[in-house]
Amino acid sequence: MEIITTSIGIEMLLRWGHFLAGITWIGMLYYFNFVQTEFFKEADAGAKADALQKLVPRALWWFRWGAMFTFLTGVGIMGLRGAGMPIDIWVGALLGTFMFLNVWLIIWPNQQIVIASAKQVAAGGEAIAEAATSLATAGLASRTNTLFSIPMLFFMGASSHYAHPASSMIADLTAIIVVLLIQYNAARSSLDRFDVVKKLPAAGKMGPMASVTGVIHCGLGLTVVLYMIIDLL
Repeated sequence: MEIITTSIGIEMLLRWGHFLAGITWIGMLYYFNFVQTEFFKEADAGAKADALQKLVPRALWWFRWGAMFTFLTGVGIMGLRGAGMPIDIWVGALLGTFMFLNVWLIIWPNQQIVIASAKQVAAGGEAIAEAATSLATAGLASRTNTLFSIPMLFFMGASSHYAHPASSMIADLTAIIVVLLIQYNAARSSLDRFDVVKKLPAAGKMGPMASVTGVIHCGLGLTVVLYMIIDLL
């Protein structure tokens, strides 16, 4: 029992928790994007309404709390390891942090509106006016998380098994800018309430991420782009 009181033992427990929570989170993310979304495209109105009221809330519970515990255990690991970690883990952590923020600040709040609207309609009331917009906003953020998850998993694995040598500041900044631009596209519609954002170029486009094949290809492409930036610059 003495080993679990050491920093090594605590880090191992955090890694275990990070692994379990991460599987739950990313598993639910892929379920939403690869299974549920495609089912909703073909389901009749009754089946879709029933799923929105009974299935989706349960899945979202595991989804958002998986994200929360993945993030918290990741912060704990980085706190124990300190600043001397390879660039791979920092890139993975940046992607994971944006994914976590997308879950709690964009996907979950907007899905609450969609679910509430479905319940109102089922009870004989009117649909909530902003439900369609909320669904689109949550869908774009979810697709972006799927896009981010592919390079995130690569860089998280690389940090332990294929650690890259120290990169240049130019490479690091370029990688961050690429990620920020994609994240801006995902968050643009959620930031419209801020006047300063309204003056920036409009974004919020699904583009090739609209299809399952497209988002997988985009994720693989982003992985290659980020790796080449770090490797070549």
